[in-house]
Parts: sequence; C-alpha cells; structure tokens
Amino acid sequence: MSVEATTTGLLTQPATEMQTVGKSTLDRQDFMTLFITQLQYQDPTKPLDSTEMASQLAQFSSMEATMQMSSNMKKLLDYQTSQNNLQLLTLLDKNVQATGNSLGVAAGEAGKGEFSLATPAEQATLYVYDAKGGLVRSMDLGALKVGTYDMNWDGRNSGGQVVADGLYSYEVKALDASGTSADIQYKMTGKVTGVQFDSGKAMLTLDNQVSITTADVLQVM
Repeated sequence: MSVEATTTGLLTQPATEMQTVGKSTLDRQDFMTLFITQLQYQDPTKPLDSTEMASQLAQFSSMEATMQMSSNMKKLLDYQTSQNNLQLLTLLDKNVQATGNSLGVAAGEAGKGEFSLATPAEQATLYVYDAKGGLVRSMDLGALKVGTYDMNWDGRNSGGQVVADGLYSYEVKALDASGTSADIQYKMTGKVTGVQFDSGKAMLTLDNQVSITTADVLQVM
C-alpha cells in the first residue's frame, strides 16, 4: 500500500463526535460527595487546613439554607395562590364593574355600561357592534357635558328586533365644537357566571359572554 493511499484513507475517515457526559450544574449532594472525597484522599502529612475546611462547611451550610428557603417560599406562594383562587369563587353570581366596553346579552337582556367625558361634546353618537364588528345599532346622544353617563341599550337592533345572545361591544364617538374627537373612558357591569384558571391566570366570565381578568375588576356591587 502506498503512502498516498494511506494518507487519503486517513483524511476521508469521519471524525469522532465528542459528547458531553454528566451534569452541567452541581447540587448539594454533589457538593457533599466532593467534600467527603476530598477528606478521604487528602495527604496525611498535609491535612486540610482548618480555616479552609470551615469555609467550605460554611458554604455548604449557606447553600443548604438557601435551597430550603427557596423551597419554603414556593410552598408559601402555592398556598397563597390556592387561597386567592378559592376567594374568587365567592364572586360567582355577583355583579362587578370592570374596565372595558364589552357587553354580554343573555336571555335577551343586555349588560350595562357607562362612559365618561373629560371635555364637553357638541355631538355624540352611541354605536353597538356584534362579536364580528358588524354594526347592530346606533343612537344619537346629542350634546353632552363633562361627566359620566349610563350606556342604556335595550338589546335590540336598528330594526327593533331583540338580538341573539352573545358578545357585543359599544363605542361612543363624541366631537367638540372644533370637530375634535373627545377622549372616552369606558366601564362595564355584569354578573360573574364563571371562573377559569388558565396557566395560573384567573379569568372571570360576565353574563356568560364577556371574559375579563381579575385586574380589570374595579368593584364588586
């Protein structure tokens, strides 16, 4: 066999892939194992320095205390979460006021809402939309002063028919004397008909239709 052939064979041989063995991090059991092994194999003529030993023991003690505290904190948080979730169940069948402009229609009855104007409006119009964004009803509100107003919708469309149960929303478009749109703040009121927990996050259902977070709730009525 020629030297050239041998060299070619070596070059074409695939390289062996290196694999990582073991763990990338050490836990308290690994620390104790290393510490005991160090004591077993120390040089009898040069025993481990007492100061160094005390330092290592202090490190181990600190690590043990930190891990125990972390475990206790997790248990405390889990307990607090479970207690909060249980308290949310007491909201069932109660009316709450929340931020937002959604409305639920259940059994032909529409949920309530309110809106606030920070500046007076020369002309204001209330619009009600279905879940797909389609216009259901519009109502002329005329001129409005600064203040808070109830959103009164009887659950009927522009033709006077009662709308189907479902999710709706409302919007107020108000213009001042210069034709500038006024800033509107919305609130909605509904009965809590369901409580759900999604990935640890609590959600409330109002009037069987509107889904809100607990952070949206302003008051229990």
